[in-house]
Amino acid sequence: MSETKPHENPLVNNKKLRQMYQTMVEARVLEEHVAKSQRGVKVSRRLNSTHGQEACRVGTAIELGLGDLISDSQTGGMVMDLVMGADMRSVLKRAAAPGSVKTADIHSASRQLPWIEDVEDRLRMALGAALAFRTLKQTSIVVAYVNRRDADGKAWRRVLTLAAKLELPIIFVVLPEGGSRKKDRVEHISAKARSCGLPGISVDAYDAVALYRVAQESIGRLRGGGGPVVIECVPYQQRGESSDPISRMKDFLLGRKVCTPAWLDRAGKASRMRMQQST
Repeated sequence: MSETKPHENPLVNNKKLRQMYQTMVEARVLEEHVAKSQRGVKVSRRLNSTHGQEACRVGTAIELGLGDLISDSQTGGMVMDLVMGADMRSVLKRAAAPGSVKTADIHSASRQLPWIEDVEDRLRMALGAALAFRTLKQTSIVVAYVNRRDADGKAWRRVLTLAAKLELPIIFVVLPEGGSRKKDRVEHISAKARSCGLPGISVDAYDAVALYRVAQESIGRLRGGGGPVVIECVPYQQRGESSDPISRMKDFLLGRKVCTPAWLDRAGKASRMRMQQST
């Protein structure tokens, strides 16, 4: 029997949509907490903000399995731990005292590859993990998050070309950055990916549902033996649309009658309550 009701989208049912929204809100609450805790810290030592990337990260990672790995674009990895199923308290404990929390307490910690400052080295490590999966004939995949400014140049082309040549089970998610809305930037990375021999798909960086559907299709393709994919998160914004992914998701849920305003209000309050109880 179908798990969806007659009026639901069978590709993304209402339960999943509500889960995505809740996770996006929790990621925002965590990011705001981290930003507040870093006041007074030298700029060079601060964690990069994930504000505005909630749709990109949640939409592409929320369905990853226990055997899958992530290569994050920034050190810390707290938001991705949360997205991949860790509870808020464990995430904050590991952030406060790295290495003091047992793996059993935060199972997603072992699902992130070590962070390396050099981008090409970090991506090559992700390629190595994907090659291991392919060699062992496993269905696990790697999702590598890359900042837009790093998805350029000869090093990026070398990484993509090698991934395509070896048909590795890896998805590259290119994250948006401020000021990248110029028309000549749209699909720039996707076009380069296609020139290197792998699919390049440009998706609205504020649309969690669109990102989820593209990610699901790509994950299914990779688990079936397909090669790598590049998902380029581009900040599309039509007149009247919000540039905040959480507000955009809220409008979508209300428009499709997936939930009520009261449910949205409770979801936000519950996330902030969990943060307060965990600190």
